[in-house]
Amino acid sequence: MDAAVDVLVERGRPEAVALAEVADRLGIRTQSLYAHVDGADGLRRELALRGLQALTERLNEAAVGRAGADAIEAIVVAWVEFAAEQPGLYAASLRPPGDDAELANAIAAATRPLNLVFRSYGLDDDAARHWFRLIFSTVHGFSVLRADGLLTVLGDPEDTVRHAIRVFTDQLAR
Repeated sequence: MDAAVDVLVERGRPEAVALAEVADRLGIRTQSLYAHVDGADGLRRELALRGLQALTERLNEAAVGRAGADAIEAIVVAWVEFAAEQPGLYAASLRPPGDDAELANAIAAATRPLNLVFRSYGLDDDAARHWFRLIFSTVHGFSVLRADGLLTVLGDPEDTVRHAIRVFTDQLAR
């Protein structure tokens, strides 16, 4: 998987990681990889788990010792930075779990820091779910637009992130 992550880092997209290239880097036959992953989809699943693990570590580190608005700001900034610094791992982490319990648990671990902050605001599960989607949509949209060079309106994009955080924290405080 380390070789696959290296390819992912170079290519930036999970669908661009081919079993043949990973095998070539390892100096083995492509068929040998099937002892470790279930084809291309299994490889992408493993990359998703790696991406989610890396994202979870980043978000947990950001949240440690913080609460309320400070925690939300730290988590959002860490998330945006992760997407910018690790675009391949970020893209790999965006995989619906379906009935894959391990993937669902990895997603739950990545969402935990923000969901804990939501609990501190007294939000029930339904409200927290909506807030998570709002913040995720903002982080993802901002990250994709920035990566694609589409944030062309004058002004510092980092100011936009700070404004979004202020909107979230002001509304949550109400």
